[in-house]
Amino acid sequence: MEPRAEEDALVRGTNDDAAISRCSASILGYFRDDFVKLLNMVAQFLQACRAADRPSQIVILGAGSDTTYFMLKSQGAAPTRFFEVDFPEITAPKCMRIQRQARLKKLLPADTQIAGAGTELVSSGYTILAGDLRDFETTVVPRLVQYGLDLAAPTLVLSECVLIYLAKEHSDRIVAWAAQNLTCALFLTYEQIRPNDAFGRMMVQNLKSRGLVLKGIDAYPDLASQEVRYLSRGWQTAHALSITHIYRALPTAERDRLSKIEFLDELEEFDLLGDHYCITWAYKCGAKDTVLAKHFSELSPSRL
Repeated sequence: MEPRAEEDALVRGTNDDAAISRCSASILGYFRDDFVKLLNMVAQFLQACRAADRPSQIVILGAGSDTTYFMLKSQGAAPTRFFEVDFPEITAPKCMRIQRQARLKKLLPADTQIAGAGTELVSSGYTILAGDLRDFETTVVPRLVQYGLDLAAPTLVLSECVLIYLAKEHSDRIVAWAAQNLTCALFLTYEQIRPNDAFGRMMVQNLKSRGLVLKGIDAYPDLASQEVRYLSRGWQTAHALSITHIYRALPTAERDRLSKIEFLDELEEFDLLGDHYCITWAYKCGAKDTVLAKHFSELSPSRL
């Protein structure tokens, strides 16, 4: 197997190995899975679009086995359009599972079709595309537009421990493209930081021992650099907070609930882990999007 192909296979494997991927905190029992993954920012984005009487779009980069669309659809809260992008080796089995599970299949739009030799699912409301994010502008974007991505509609771009596996030049191009081409957008990322202290070095080394390299962590190692990543590429506003900070800002009732979960009594351990994961969100709005801009300015991952 070629080195790049082997590396890609290892990265794809993180979809199944949650202990070393984006849901680490959930695996330890610290948060509800949906809270870790989205921290209510998706719900706040959709509420903002409804308040502004605007359509809404969500694009998940490296979606893996994410089921956010089905969660939202079952709640009657799905966006106007929902897109997922991942390697074909990930999308093919996902499309098959969706087709085989009646409770998921019934939530699909009526015009849903299987495409891409079984690696893609396309419809007017929910689309799964096979693609390589390293070829985002040349290959992924044209296909997103082909299947209905509206560059003028408010759009949430979501990346959970995905951009960090890309080389800086590739992830930077995605961030810049979104700022330059989406009229009104919110970009939300969840990923690791602080690779240079004792815990961070251990975290990075543990991943390397599995053949996994966090290619972006040295370029964006802390909260300040995470914010600059967006501000320097055309985003109007950017905020980055550690998971520990977000937890401390939760309402007392929610923290009390979480404190009863197994392992959470080890607060020192939790703080150490939480200090090495962060949520970053950046947004931009056009001059006509004053209502959305106001709502976006009030977004908070600690708001339930």
